[in-house]
Amino acid sequence: MKSMKSIKLSLVAIAVCGMANADEVVDLGEMSVTATKTEQATSESPASVSIVTAKDINSKSVQRADQAIQDVSGVNVRSDDDGTPSSWSNSVTLRGIPQYYRTAVLVDGIALNNAFSGGVNWSNIPVDEIEKIEVVKGPFSSLYGGNAMGGVINVITKKPTEREFNIKTGYGSNNYKNLSLSYRDKITQDLGISLNYDKKESDGYIQNLVIKTPTTGTGGIAVTGAIKTTDSTDKTVYIIGDKGKKSWYQDNIGTKLNYNIDDNQNINIGYSHHEHETEFNSFNTYLKDTSGNPFYSGTGQLDTTSKSAISEANFLFGPNGEEASKYTVGYENKITNDLALKVDVGYTDFDYWYISTGSTSTSGQGKYTDIPNQKTYGMVQLSFPLGEQHFIVAGLDINKNELHKTINTLTNWTDESSKSTLTYDSNGQSTTKAIFIQDTIDITDKLVAYAGGRYDTWETDGLINDIATSNITNYDTRKESQFSPKASLVYVQSKNTTFRTSVGQAFRAPSLSDLYSDWYSGTLLYKAAPGLKPESTTSWEVGFEHTFDTNTFIKSTYYENYLTDLMYSTSVSTTLNEKRNAGKAEIKGIEFEIAQKINEKFKFFGNYTYNKSEITENITNPLLVGKKLTYTPEKQFNVGMNFNSGKLDTSIVGKYVDSLTTKDDNSDIIKDVPGSYESHFTVDTKVAYQIQNWLKASLSVNNLLDAEYYQSGLIPGRTFYAELAFKF
Repeated sequence: MKSMKSIKLSLVAIAVCGMANADEVVDLGEMSVTATKTEQATSESPASVSIVTAKDINSKSVQRADQAIQDVSGVNVRSDDDGTPSSWSNSVTLRGIPQYYRTAVLVDGIALNNAFSGGVNWSNIPVDEIEKIEVVKGPFSSLYGGNAMGGVINVITKKPTEREFNIKTGYGSNNYKNLSLSYRDKITQDLGISLNYDKKESDGYIQNLVIKTPTTGTGGIAVTGAIKTTDSTDKTVYIIGDKGKKSWYQDNIGTKLNYNIDDNQNINIGYSHHEHETEFNSFNTYLKDTSGNPFYSGTGQLDTTSKSAISEANFLFGPNGEEASKYTVGYENKITNDLALKVDVGYTDFDYWYISTGSTSTSGQGKYTDIPNQKTYGMVQLSFPLGEQHFIVAGLDINKNELHKTINTLTNWTDESSKSTLTYDSNGQSTTKAIFIQDTIDITDKLVAYAGGRYDTWETDGLINDIATSNITNYDTRKESQFSPKASLVYVQSKNTTFRTSVGQAFRAPSLSDLYSDWYSGTLLYKAAPGLKPESTTSWEVGFEHTFDTNTFIKSTYYENYLTDLMYSTSVSTTLNEKRNAGKAEIKGIEFEIAQKINEKFKFFGNYTYNKSEITENITNPLLVGKKLTYTPEKQFNVGMNFNSGKLDTSIVGKYVDSLTTKDDNSDIIKDVPGSYESHFTVDTKVAYQIQNWLKASLSVNNLLDAEYYQSGLIPGRTFYAELAFKF
């Protein structure tokens, strides 16, 4: 046929940093597999796609995989900024759709989102194993099902093409140490192997302050050192100390085999294991009594009119950690010249745990919470032409998530082996079965249409056994279904100019955490909600991209998202909070990108993202209508440059992120105080020099201008990292 495939190979593939020479016909480095589940030039993609390559990553200061995409338009990365591994504090969202669990994150096409909350531990991905990261923006449940409300991020790992052995070792601020080893080899013409090991650790830095809300009156012991301030809602509080440095370590190990059965068939088998642990070291009290002794227990008179009951427990924070083992098998078969089969199977065993502290730093009863959860995935896909104008991608997939959460009493919270009475036990599972189809229609040589959809059936059941209150509840199996259509139209005016528009729907089923996991914050119970139904979004966009003869690339997209059945945490009483499908919201945004290739050595880029969000309905609290969505900054921009002379590789990137609200009523208007998320501009830079063909040295400086700001806790100031990279 006058195939879509032949058209793809004749187009310039353009992305945000794809500044190809205008005379070149095609840049195979800018091919994407995520937007359509088949290889395709990004210029003809039905969605806005940004690609970050291994070369891009190496030129920047990247210690955790999410840092590689933090300067991509439409992407918001919230993290502790010190490399800490976490599925909870490191959050990546797309196009203003809040919370990490509304973005699908894949590694080689298999979901990384965990089975408990949909969280993503980006430290599971060794940075040196990344070939490229494809960021596909906009709703994509039509191909990928749940979690893809904001879009899809697909991390594609390297394949062995020749024998190479890499060693990287480095040292940085906060006693940060890094060692990574990788080995890739083509053992035979048909068999390739990849091995990797990665170890990181850090003493951490002080980020969590101890905050007390005072009561009016006198009495107790007069103390000095309390710092009077407010919280983000303008309520008077006092800073009385900090919880110490948060140290951490992580280990990754992985292997992958690639085998070509024959010229048309190949199979790959992979295994990876990640584990990490964080803990807070000795706390610091800022208070002193009249004799100058440290004060951290008793009633303290903070000033002439304010006092507070203070205990050592206020300064403590228990350790936490996670392990994840992932097994994958992939099979591809080009059955005929026109028919291709792809099969992916994966299983991941997660185990997240944390310890709740006791009354003192050396003893006291605590709690050990263990949250093992498992994800099983399978997908079968066929792709084939249909007549002269159609190319079909169709398939089936199944996902099963399982949870078993327990809480045990610790007779001594500092001793994990002192685990005793079981006080809470919950189990849950959910299964999603789906069929999807997408038709790529070559209307003319320049006009391509995409039409497709996915039908998901989701079912769940579970049990919550609150042993402490003798309350056992079994929840019978219930089912929901969802159809997620998507249609796109792409007009390739010339090899340098593309226009596109699309409309689609996406959804997210409630997680096992939403359904079957109770938890406490002090005396406030956050109650699981087994009756939750899926939430969804309807979105549309229109955009264009163009490369000028001056090697200037521009790209702009306008989009709107309309969210329904949003899950909100609703305050029922002073001691009870429940999550409900209570809301509707809308997000209207624009992305603009520019990239300029001055010459073969020098490039620069800039991008701007604007998201205007608004709650349009909340049946449990109508006063929230008109408020902004939480965790959605209104404005962001990035600007950067790269100079590469062959031996010298230098980059500098500036990032601005607006302040954001974490409260539904937007009452957290006070910034520059603990608990706030304030606007900030930071600059990161890296200088690398190729000393020999086998040896490279580099120095990275993050937060070069030493900006001071809060992202709930303190963010580290200027930090340094030096590295040596050996390649054999």
